Amino acid sequence: MNSTFTITENTNRIWFLLIKNLKSMIRDKAQLVWLLGYPTLFIALFAFAYGSDVFAIMGPGLLITGPVVIISQLTSHFAEEKELGTLQRLTTTPVSRETILLSGLASQLVVGAIQIVVLLILASLFGASFHPDGNVVILFLIPFLVTFTSLGFGLILASFIKNASSAGGLAWFVILPLQFLGGSFMEEPIIDFLPTSLAVEAMKEVMVFGNMTFEAIGLNLILIALWGIAGIALGITLFQRKTAIL
Repeated sequence: MNSTFTITENTNRIWFLLIKNLKSMIRDKAQLVWLLGYPTLFIALFAFAYGSDVFAIMGPGLLITGPVVIISQLTSHFAEEKELGTLQRLTTTPVSRETILLSGLASQLVVGAIQIVVLLILASLFGASFHPDGNVVILFLIPFLVTFTSLGFGLILASFIKNASSAGGLAWFVILPLQFLGGSFMEEPIIDFLPTSLAVEAMKEVMVFGNMTFEAIGLNLILIALWGIAGIALGITLFQRKTAIL
């Protein structure tokens, strides 16, 4: 009975903090516009500059640029919470660090899911190649896994960064290598085992060729998920152990 009550109570706390975080993001129009506006503007400018033929080829990679930007968003979120003293106040209540972390991650996943839907719609409008046999659920799942993985990178960074002013800039030292080395802006990835490389290859298989077999994309999806699980596990460990975090 006590175990059930504890689970319910923790779920309610996560839900409450999730809503709080989403409201905070909605109020902070600059962060919301940046998270949705950067990849949207990039796709629009790329399609305008290079034309629909090039965009049809590069579309799968460009759709991965958006989810990676969430690294900056999550890092800034926790850095701002620390700077304002919110985390210190929360830890004096019955709310655990795990609850704070889970609510922060969940809120970013919600925004990330909205971002992916917007980008898929824009890609279609600007002429990206969508094979008729491609499944829209799979096309959503691949960048969503990248969003999940990006949260791991963001959480690791958030463990070391103490103020919001430096969070966004430092996050780009991770974002840009993931985008460029992962093949988001070119035909082939430079480093094959990065989560972005795996995602770009899987997106091409589904979008361009309509190939959704396990042999084509299954291993890639598993590896992306493993990147995310490892990153979040490491991030949670660092968040709990570093005394400077709170």
